[in-house]
Amino acid sequence: MLKDIKIGQIYKAHSDSYTVNIDKNSLNCGARGVLKIKSDGLSVGDYVKVDKKTIVEVLPRKNRFIRPNVSNVDLVVAVFAPEPKPDLYLLDKLYINAVKENVDLIIVVNKQDVGDQVLELIRNEYKDLGIEILSVSSKTGVGILELKEKLKGKLSVLAGQSAAGKTSIVNAMFGLNLKTGELSEKILRGKHTTTRSEIFEQDDIKLIDSPGFAVLDADVDVDEIIECYPEYFEVSKYCKFRGCTHISEPDCKVKEFVNSGQFSKERYVRYVEIYNDIAKRRKIYEKD
Repeated sequence: MLKDIKIGQIYKAHSDSYTVNIDKNSLNCGARGVLKIKSDGLSVGDYVKVDKKTIVEVLPRKNRFIRPNVSNVDLVVAVFAPEPKPDLYLLDKLYINAVKENVDLIIVVNKQDVGDQVLELIRNEYKDLGIEILSVSSKTGVGILELKEKLKGKLSVLAGQSAAGKTSIVNAMFGLNLKTGELSEKILRGKHTTTRSEIFEQDDIKLIDSPGFAVLDADVDVDEIIECYPEYFEVSKYCKFRGCTHISEPDCKVKEFVNSGQFSKERYVRYVEIYNDIAKRRKIYEKD
């Protein structure tokens, strides 16, 4: 009956079982068969209609990542540090996928107590993109309160290199003492060492824990990549060929700016690599 229908959000998914948060109460649910067999059927973060203990409908999503399988994300928190050496290729991919899904992204440079060279490097590389860059230290607590304020009222997901301090940042934010792969009962519920996603909540902060995923993948096509490089997009109207990919075409204004030093050569090299990787995957998909 209609009066039995309630709306909640999927906080955890495991096999055919789902934990749905309804009015701050957790309910273990199954799902209607058609939702389980669809490739985009159910995701952590989905708002759903529940009839007693069965999910019967998924409400419209504002975004969805395919790996890990999460939806309705408000913020991607990209965590990097002086050690290990920052992988800016990974950061570019995070940014591209966030733009594709219309999700805000902030960069958090951890281990501020070690030095600020990496902070300056990232600022120089991404200064023209309008990305907010925070400097924090999970060891000293510098910048942690500011980060918590950025996360309040949002569903956020941490991403970035292993050993950059994602778990340490969570510890500093919530006063915990977690080891890698462990979740505290204070913020969460038990231990968590698999690669499935789960939403945890404390202090008006919703945080998706997705261990094993350094980058969030969305369904990005090669035609959409250029929109994620606003500096290239701006000058592309001066390229000889309309729809220039800025890779193999002659008289390309973007390549001219790269060669003259007006655009970062390193960022351009990463652009070419990402473009070719997505194009290759697209061809394989079309063959299948």
